[in-house]
Amino acid sequence: MKIVVLVKQVPSVSDIELDPKTNNLVRIGAPSMLNPVDMHAIEAALAVKDAAGGTVTLVSMGMATAADAMRDGVAMGADGGVLVSDERMAGSDTLATGKILAEAVEKIGDVDLVFTGRQSTDGDTGQIPPAVAQRLGMSLLTYADQVSVDGDTVKIVRHNGGVETLEAKLPAVCSVTEKANAPRSATIRGKMNAKKAVFDTWRLEDLGLEASAVGKAGSATAVSGVFAPEKHAVGVMVEGADEEAAVHELIGKLVADKVL
Repeated sequence: MKIVVLVKQVPSVSDIELDPKTNNLVRIGAPSMLNPVDMHAIEAALAVKDAAGGTVTLVSMGMATAADAMRDGVAMGADGGVLVSDERMAGSDTLATGKILAEAVEKIGDVDLVFTGRQSTDGDTGQIPPAVAQRLGMSLLTYADQVSVDGDTVKIVRHNGGVETLEAKLPAVCSVTEKANAPRSATIRGKMNAKKAVFDTWRLEDLGLEASAVGKAGSATAVSGVFAPEKHAVGVMVEGADEEAAVHELIGKLVADKVL
C-alpha cells in the first residue's frame, strides 16, 4: 500500500497577521506549526500501514520551514516526505494549490491512498481534497470520522445530520476530521529519524508546471479586501417567575417593539 499524506505548516492561530498590501497571510517570521487536523490524517495513514503494510510519504507545499512540520509526521512513524517549494507558487489559491499537490502525488507515482485533514486553520476552505481528487481522477471521501481499508476498498463513517457509511475503490483521496482517531505519540526512534530526515525539494520544473499555471497568475480567485465582521447587538434574556410569566413578559416586549 502506497500512501501519501498532504500536510501543511500554518501560522499559530493567535499570531496570524495579514499583509495590508496583498491581503495574504504574513508567513515569513510568523510562529508556525503543523496544521492540527493533519496529525489525524497522518495517524489514519499509519493505521492503514500497520494493518496492510506499505509506506507513508508526507507531501507539503510551502517555504523551507515547512520541513519542520513534516518532521513531526516522521517522528510519529511516516517513512519520509517531499517538500514542494518555489517562490513562484506564492499567492496560489486553492485551484492552483490543488494542481501543484496533484502533480506532486502524480510524480511519486502508483499512489493508492491520499489522506488529508478536513481543512487548514489558515485558509479554512476544505477545497484541497476535492481539487486533488479531481485532478488525479481518484474517488473522493470527505470528513471521515472513521476510516478502514479492506483489500482495494476504503470505507469511511461520517456524521452529517445522521450517520453515513461510504465506500470507494482505491485509488482514493480521503479527508479526515479530529474525531477520526487519537494521534500516536512520537517514539524516541521516531524523533531520531525525524531529526536526521532529509526531504527531497521539488520546484515547478520537477513537476512539469509553468509559472503561469500557479501563483496569482494561475489562480481563479483573488482576495480583494479583508474586513472584520459587523458587530450585532446581543440577544435579550427574558426572565419570569415561571414559564408562563416569562412568556407573558416576552409577548409584552414584542408588542412594545411592534413586532406583534
